[in-house]
Amino acid sequence: MGLTTVNHCRNCEHPVDDLFCGHCGQRLDAGRIDASYVLAEFVHFITNIRHRFIFTSLQLLSSPGRVTDEFIEGKRKKYQSPVSYFLLWTTIYILFLSYLDLVAVKNQIIDYSDYFGPGDTTPYAIGHLGFVLAAVIPFQALYLYSLVTWKRFSFFETMAATMYLLGTIVLLQLMFAVLVWLVHFAGVGAINLAISDILKVLYLGWFAADLSKRFPLKLKALRVTLFVGLAIGTFTLWRLYGVPMLVQTIHLGTQ
Repeated sequence: MGLTTVNHCRNCEHPVDDLFCGHCGQRLDAGRIDASYVLAEFVHFITNIRHRFIFTSLQLLSSPGRVTDEFIEGKRKKYQSPVSYFLLWTTIYILFLSYLDLVAVKNQIIDYSDYFGPGDTTPYAIGHLGFVLAAVIPFQALYLYSLVTWKRFSFFETMAATMYLLGTIVLLQLMFAVLVWLVHFAGVGAINLAISDILKVLYLGWFAADLSKRFPLKLKALRVTLFVGLAIGTFTLWRLYGVPMLVQTIHLGTQ
C-alpha cells in the first residue's frame, strides 16, 4: 500500500481530508492574497449585506415577532445577528447625520440641538450614539422579559431581541432623516428630531404586540402598553438627564 498524504489546515494545524477544515472551517487551499481574493471578499461582503442585513431589516419592519422568534429558536443562517444589526444601523445613521452637517449649517436640515441636553452634550451623544443606546438595552430587555418573553426566552435572549428592536428604531430614524433631507430641497425649514419619537412609540408597540403573539399570555394589550410606557419613559429620562450628567462627568474628568 502507498503512503497517504495528510494535509493540515494552515489556520489550526488539524489534519484535513476535504476542501474545508472540519475543525475551524477554513479552506484547505487558502493561498496568497491577490487581486482575485480581494475582489471575492468584496463581493462576499456586498452579497452578505444584501441577502442578510437588508433582508433582516425588511423582515423586522414587517414581522418583528417572527424574525426574533426564529432567530432565538435557532434559525440564524438567513438573518443578520442582533449585535451586528444594531451596530451597522447605528453607524450608518451617525455617518448620515455627519454628512448633513457637512453639506449644510448644523441643525439647518434636522434640528437636533439640545435633544440629548444643552451645550456640547448632544453633539457628543450623537457621535457616541452606539454607547448611548447600548446603555438602555438592559433596561428595555428587562421590561420586555418581565412582561412578554419570560415563559420561553432567557433574559440574555431577550437582550438580543432588544438589539433587533433598537436597531430597527435607528433605521426608522434614518428614514426620517433622509425624508427631511429630501423635503429640505422643497424649501421646508429645519424639522425637529423630536418629531421622530412618534416612530419610536409606534414601532415599540408593533414590535411588542407582534412578539407577544408567540407567547401564551393574558392581558396582552395591557402588557404591550406597559412595555411601551416603560421603554419610552426610561429612554426619555436617560436622554434628558442621564446623558448630560454622563457627558459632564467625562468632560470634568478630562480637564
